Amino acid sequence: MNENGKVSPLKLKAPLEQIEWRDPQNLRSNEYNPNIVVSKEMELLKLSLLQQGWIQPILITPDGLIIDGFHRTTIARMENWLVPCAILDLPEVDRIMLTVRINRAKGTHVALRMSDLVQRLLALGCTEAHIAEQIGGTEKEIEILKKGDIFKSLDLTNWKYSQAWLPKAYTPASAK
Repeated sequence: MNENGKVSPLKLKAPLEQIEWRDPQNLRSNEYNPNIVVSKEMELLKLSLLQQGWIQPILITPDGLIIDGFHRTTIARMENWLVPCAILDLPEVDRIMLTVRINRAKGTHVALRMSDLVQRLLALGCTEAHIAEQIGGTEKEIEILKKGDIFKSLDLTNWKYSQAWLPKAYTPASAK
């Protein structure tokens, strides 16, 4: 309690208080990020960086593996900018879960990549319920994503569905 008798707000741990500026050429992308940013959005991201500067650090492991911030790092590489990095020493399962949570909070995912990710997390010993809880999905969604070929198993060619489920190179003609 503070001097006014009110409960003081809790301060969470804050890796962003220990920012290290790094050369983006020395950072490595992770192979599990299901997020895709198309060129129009990359231009918007670059514009945001130019106008507002770095408002979020790149999240990396101590050895330079990017947990979050791949697209900002990509722009920084092209522009020869240093990047602010917050270092998180997390096991692989926690890194994957964090990447998914951050990306889901920001936008959409490609279903095929999410399917690969769920299968990987299951192989790493995670339960379906834990994955659903950690990435903000439902158990039904995880059940669908854990199938090796989600399009074949659901026969989605006969359904109307969100364009977010389409691989980038997909065209209606290629589905036949």
